[in-house]
Amino acid sequence: MEYHIIGIIAAVVLYNLWRYYHEEEQVENYSPTNNDESSNVLIETDTTNDMNNNETNIESKPETKRLAYSLLHQLGCSPEETEEGRIKLEFQGITFLMEAVDECLFVNLIWPWCHSFSIFDIDEFSRVRKVVNEINMNGSCTVFYIPNPESDEVAVHIKKHFLLTPQIPNVEEYMKVMFRSFFVAQRDLVTEIEKYRLQECEK
Repeated sequence: MEYHIIGIIAAVVLYNLWRYYHEEEQVENYSPTNNDESSNVLIETDTTNDMNNNETNIESKPETKRLAYSLLHQLGCSPEETEEGRIKLEFQGITFLMEAVDECLFVNLIWPWCHSFSIFDIDEFSRVRKVVNEINMNGSCTVFYIPNPESDEVAVHIKKHFLLTPQIPNVEEYMKVMFRSFFVAQRDLVTEIEKYRLQECEK
């Protein structure tokens, strides 16, 4: 039995040695044909094209923040950068915050403190919670509330995450539409809260 196993191992070793030396000879005797040279040229060309494409992509990376500043100036705003790196601006009497980063095609626009109420006002909290859920399900903006750690108030904010690139047709009008969606959301928020309040009074 032991001789049988040794014989199998020896055969495997001899086969591998023969195969190794046979492949070595093929490599030494190999000479590239015209087709192989063409393949090498194609490979080099593809590599060069990839490098050129990468360089073009690097050069054409979007400058979203610069575009945002330009559009805000065109809309009559006076944007300024905060210590946190956000853009603070005023549009139609309302203070907004924008988060824009170069090399990113999307921005965040926020309307902070569009509504607030006391943290101890359980009824108002119930109304706001219902309305916020409805707006988030049906609207294009996101409405959320956060307790203010410095007071007893709960602040309601509106946020929108949207694409911003110079390739957008009539991009200035597009930006106006984004702002209008905030005013629609805020109007719906206040109106629906008042509706719930009136319904409670009728009961």
